[in-house]
Amino acid sequence: MTRLHGSRRSASGTSGIARGSVRRWTLLLVFACVIGLMHHPVRAQALAVRPPEQTRYVQRLDAKLPLSSTFIDDNGKPAHLGAYFGDRPVVLVLGYFHCPNLCSTLMDGVLQSLAAVGLPPHAYRVLGVSIDPSETPRLAASKKASYAPLLGNTGAELTLLTGTKPDIDALARSVGFEYVYDRQLQQYMHPAGFIVATQDGRISHYFMGVRFDPRDLRLALIDASSGHIGSPVDQLLLLCSHYDPVTGRYSAQIIAGVRAACLMVLAALLVLLWRATKRSAT
Repeated sequence: MTRLHGSRRSASGTSGIARGSVRRWTLLLVFACVIGLMHHPVRAQALAVRPPEQTRYVQRLDAKLPLSSTFIDDNGKPAHLGAYFGDRPVVLVLGYFHCPNLCSTLMDGVLQSLAAVGLPPHAYRVLGVSIDPSETPRLAASKKASYAPLLGNTGAELTLLTGTKPDIDALARSVGFEYVYDRQLQQYMHPAGFIVATQDGRISHYFMGVRFDPRDLRLALIDASSGHIGSPVDQLLLLCSHYDPVTGRYSAQIIAGVRAACLMVLAALLVLLWRATKRSAT
């Protein structure tokens, strides 16, 4: 009888330990699910600059860039635009080098975001093209030197190009970059943003504003490379995300699935806990 009583006590103690373990794991999983349900991915592309009238980006996704157009790089060497394509996606930024405010802010935003994408610098190329035909390769070289601190953070290959008005206009038309020259202010009025082009020179993504989400930019580069760069996790994110060309951002549809899964797991755990409590009571 003593052994039986001790056995019952032992079984009761084991059952109590099991119930306590279930409760602890349930609380931990509930806490994890609550965190998952409350989590919202950070969006860094909150700052958008409203373009002046008569200036805008007309999105022409999948349009071909004029790769035969000739420009001069920041070393003074002429080259066809196509010389900068062929092996990797290209980040293309249009503006001008003596711009008093917007263009430098835009390029800073691009380089800062690229520094945070977590891709090797040889996975993409950055091209800045002046829309002012009066600008020279010497000015381009000086401007490039001013970006040295940011380039040190990214290791990215940046080339600044100048060209003639016909070649500049051909490139601007191909990407839907509409701009005007204000003679009174002696400034170019133009939209803020940049494009990501595929390695064969097709427009893949538009980004608007002057500050950009590194996650969206990373996915755009991976997408433009046809999946040749990045990791298997990036490929999963591309499958589970939807690119919105209006905002230039990826909506994480996977978050809705994760939240639904969390709710299902939470409901199942509550049922198990209720059953375990009911059995112990009887």
